[in-house]
Formats: sequence, structure tokens, C-alpha cells
Amino acid sequence: MTTLPKAAIALRRGKVIAFPTESFWALGTDATRPAAIRQVFRMKGRDKKPVALIAGSLAQVEKFFFMTSAEKALARTHWPGSLTILLRPKRAVATRALVPSSPFLSSRRGKREALIGVRVPRHSLARNLAAAAGVPITATSANVSGRRPTKSLPVLRRTFPDIVHLSGHCGRQRKPSTVIRVMRHQIEVIRSGAVQL
Repeated sequence: MTTLPKAAIALRRGKVIAFPTESFWALGTDATRPAAIRQVFRMKGRDKKPVALIAGSLAQVEKFFFMTSAEKALARTHWPGSLTILLRPKRAVATRALVPSSPFLSSRRGKREALIGVRVPRHSLARNLAAAAGVPITATSANVSGRRPTKSLPVLRRTFPDIVHLSGHCGRQRKPSTVIRVMRHQIEVIRSGAVQL
């Protein structure tokens, strides 16, 4: 287990860490580093399917993503919280590593371009971790592909014994975040979850 400052340093160095969220333990790494994201995929033993990100604040999201007025209004209403919004990334986010090839992450707006899911979490430790790291971080569940996500620290340690684990506890939320896309001021729900719109 480690402290938040040390975990943030590990993220800035391109390491993968485990951290608690509102629902389950997650694997986090710097979303601007393609090699670090590929390491997350290797650890989970999964194909390069896209993953969502978390950020420390709306201001941090705006630094790395383009946002319309409608998207900002939704963010101000539901963040911190379990609403993931698909946004168009600026160049600083490693879109190639995140593989824009599924409805969870991509859509078409004229020319094909990636839309990446991002949210500011309600879990204060997760939110503060992204803020301390200075970049959005991945928030994929800390489990081997095909197995259930876990709230259990012993299970996490057995599954990923060699990575840094941020000291903390998961919340009681059971549902995943709601995933939406805003198109011409219309909200399209990609995945139903904890937030009802």
C-alpha cells in the first residue's frame, strides 16, 4: 500500500497502480502515455478494447478535451459523480493507445474521430489522485479479463501482487457509471448506469 503523493509520482513515471473507486478497485495509469496504457491491457490479459478515464476536476478535463456548452452544463450538474461523457480529445491524450474502435469510445461526427469516455468521480481519493498526477488516468476495473471486478483488497493483491496499491477503500456503489454522448444538444445514452437522465 502507498500514499497518494507516492502514487501520483508513480503515475507520472508511467507506472500502473491500483486505486479504489465508488464501486470497485481500478487500474490507473497516465492516459497520455501509450506504453503505459498498453501495459494495462497486458496486465488484464485483454485485447485492446477502449477504457474510460477519470480526471480530478472539470478544469482538468477541459485541458485535455474539447467540450461544448451542453457538455459543460451536464458536467457541472453531475460531476463529481458517475456520469461518463464521451468527449473529443485534444492531442495530449493518447487516443491511438486507447483504440477508438467501439461504441463505448468512438463515434462519427463528419470524419471519423475518437471520442473518449471521461468523468470526475465522486470518490474523493480517486479524484484527488488524478488531480495530483496532473493528467486524466485510466479507471478500468482491476481484474483479469473475464473475471468479476472486486472490492476485496486481498483478492486485488493476489491478482496484481507486483503493482503499487493506493491505500483506501472502495465505495458501496454497485452500478457502473452511466455513459452518454451529446450530439446536437441531444443526449444519447450509450450505457445505463448509476446516473438517471
